[in-house]
Amino acid sequence: MNNKFTLSTMYLIAFAGFTSFSWLFPVIPYYASSLNISISDIGFVVSLYSYVNAIFILPSGILSDRWGRRKFLIMGLIIATIAPFLYPLARDIWSLYIIRILHGLGSALFIPTALATVTDVARQGEHGRVMGWYTAASQLGLMAGPISGGYILEHFGFEIAFYSCSLLPLLGLIFISTRMHAIPQKPVHQPIDNLHPLKWLMQRGAVISLAALVVTAIGSSAVSTFMPLYVQGFGISEAGAGMIITACYASSAALRIPSGNMADKYGNGRMIIIGVALSAIAIALFPAFTVLPLLAIIAVVFGLGMGFSMPAALSWLAHLSPPHKRGLSMGMGAAAFQVGLALGATVMGVIVQYNGFTTMYLTAAGIIGLSTAFFVLFLTLGKRRAM
Repeated sequence: MNNKFTLSTMYLIAFAGFTSFSWLFPVIPYYASSLNISISDIGFVVSLYSYVNAIFILPSGILSDRWGRRKFLIMGLIIATIAPFLYPLARDIWSLYIIRILHGLGSALFIPTALATVTDVARQGEHGRVMGWYTAASQLGLMAGPISGGYILEHFGFEIAFYSCSLLPLLGLIFISTRMHAIPQKPVHQPIDNLHPLKWLMQRGAVISLAALVVTAIGSSAVSTFMPLYVQGFGISEAGAGMIITACYASSAALRIPSGNMADKYGNGRMIIIGVALSAIAIALFPAFTVLPLLAIIAVVFGLGMGFSMPAALSWLAHLSPPHKRGLSMGMGAAAFQVGLALGATVMGVIVQYNGFTTMYLTAAGIIGLSTAFFVLFLTLGKRRAM
């Protein structure tokens, strides 16, 4: 099997999948509002996608270890193709809930399987590099989706925005069907390790990686979910808020590939610590500034923090897990990030409502900062015990 051919296939599929999944980010809130759904319920409609991912990603990864990667990749893309056609049929909040659950299920089937497939074919010592490329492709998809979906909505309306969301996963299905031989059905054969899942989970690197993904997602949700509301009071437009969020994702995407290479060379733990520390500093600085250029610069710094930490965390999980458990390990990593997104949006929303944006951002910074200290202490103690 051609390693580069398979990886390039997965990078393109990741871009298509994540563009499709993020296409409706700016569309769903407006569509729910058009159905006379309350603001509090709109928040749950939006976050329901992440909750479904958090619940189903892990079992999806485990089942892909047993039943094969191709089936789950294809099922995820099929659901992502069909679900957008159902949104215009929604007439109330309950029908919208059902469609969001179905759409989230497509993402839950796709994400851990795609991650596991990439790690299956990565050569020893290259997990950081391939995770850098994969997460860069997915991050570019997360950038392209909201911009495209928002543009289509503004100029063509809801129905075209929903229908066009199906185009990329459909193209992904066609593309992957022509390269099916490049996708391993089962993990590449390597000596089987009988390490129990709970013992694998308790490894120092696994604990740090999963915790880093959770706290990074909490910070990300604090930026992407609440930045538009935060900057309203400073006279910054919706376009300006979008620019700030895009700056965050763009800097993160730009760093993913070099960061993955550095994780292979200098160690995953160091990259995670650098990343979460940068993220904590950036989040803490948001309440200190009220002008667009400075807020955009801080968002760039936060994005760099994500760019350092996420490839390293996923790479470490892949490195620590035996081949026949990579669906499980990648499922745990993806689920950890989705849990952070869902909890971040929910908890930080409550803090904003009762204590304001400054307290919310400082709380998020405190959570990430304390996690950084924990990671440093945990790694230091581990080295001392090894001596």
